[in-house]
Amino acid sequence: MSDTNFKKIKVIGFDLDQTLYPKSPKIDKAIQEYICGKIAKKFNTDIDTAANKFRELYHMQGLGGTTSLIRLGFPPEEASNAVQEALENADIAQFLKPNQELIDLLNKLGSKYSLDVITGSNQKNTKTKLVHLNIPLTLFNNIITSDDGSKSLGTSYKLWLFKYPDFTPEEFLYIGDRPRSDYEVPTGLGINCILVNMEESDNFYKCRQLKSILGIASIL
Repeated sequence: MSDTNFKKIKVIGFDLDQTLYPKSPKIDKAIQEYICGKIAKKFNTDIDTAANKFRELYHMQGLGGTTSLIRLGFPPEEASNAVQEALENADIAQFLKPNQELIDLLNKLGSKYSLDVITGSNQKNTKTKLVHLNIPLTLFNNIITSDDGSKSLGTSYKLWLFKYPDFTPEEFLYIGDRPRSDYEVPTGLGINCILVNMEESDNFYKCRQLKSILGIASIL
């Protein structure tokens, strides 16, 4: 996507989890504990046994969360969904810290674009996280959550487009961190995308890729 395309943008949507806040050891620990609970439930075992099995793969062998669950016997789609559920529903609000530079950037963008949140978290968790991040809910015209639709199935994005009947998909920009649900699905609907928190650019994804969400300040 060339920078000239950004001139058409009128609406910007943001993912929430690991987009409007960064990863941290405490957040990772809470997410891992949630995943271990899913392992214990699936295999009808105690949480310590589940944690040991997950730790062996995730920490000692250096595998990702989804790959670790597949190795433990989860079907691939179920493993991916379990990790995403952990990202969205683990009790991490207490570890979220405001980023004033990001808040200032959002306020600046809000004077030029219509801003929205489209997230896989539910409504309650979404609002709780935004409050802990000190991001005013009033910054966003729409907050679309898992209570409204599914990002992975595309229904959340279709609802987002529906909110602006006078705009075409090419006038929308979505900013997120997950290649599947934050890039492949929305681009399939004609929505422009930027991937953030990407350590290295991947030529497979035909969009701007940034190491930090703050990098959008030099683009928009």
